[in-house]
Parts: sequence; C-alpha cells; structure tokens
Amino acid sequence: MLQATRYISYFFLLSYFVALVFTGVMKGTLYQDPLHLQYILMSLGLAYLGQFVQSQTMLTIVFAVILTALVKICTQVYGWPITERAIGGMNLGYLIAYLLCIQQLVKLKKQHQSRN
Repeated sequence: MLQATRYISYFFLLSYFVALVFTGVMKGTLYQDPLHLQYILMSLGLAYLGQFVQSQTMLTIVFAVILTALVKICTQVYGWPITERAIGGMNLGYLIAYLLCIQQLVKLKKQHQSRN
C-alpha cells in the first residue's frame, strides 16, 4: 500500500503537467490552478510521511484521501466545477490524514525512546 500511495502522488504531479499541456494546446492559454498545485504538494508530503505509518488501515485512508483529491481535480480540468463544500471536504480529509501520520510519528518516537 505504501508503494501505491507513492505512485498515486507521483501521478498527481503528472496530472498537473498533463493539464498544463492540454490547456496550452487545446485552449491556447496557460493552465493556472493554485488549488491543483496545493493538493499536489500536500499529496507529496503525505506520500513522504506515509513511510512512517505502520498500520495498513491508515495507509489506506491516506491513499483514499489522495485519490479523492486527484479525481476531483482531474474532473475540474474537463469542465466539472469544484464546489466550496468539496474543497472543504478535501481539506478536512488531508488534515485527518496528516494527523494520523503525525500520531504514528509520535508513537514511533515513544517506542524509540523506550528502547533507549
């Protein structure tokens, strides 16, 4: 699941470049979506923090959060608008995923300190 989470994050980055080329070729304009870039950076951060997560269930949640944002952003490129409610939901999903990763980091730190 860790590899799948990394690959989906890299695919998110690739989707930005595809949207950049698609918009440039088809519409003749430069693709500028700060929301897309924001979610790419958050996904790459989650993919990095995912290596510290020990639970497969938590990795599945992280994967689902990234996949949901990727699908929403990709559908926006093709004309389906993202509502403010959906943006709030995606941001909440990322917040929960980050909190789960931080909880795992704290747990690992405590385990490491108890060994010493």
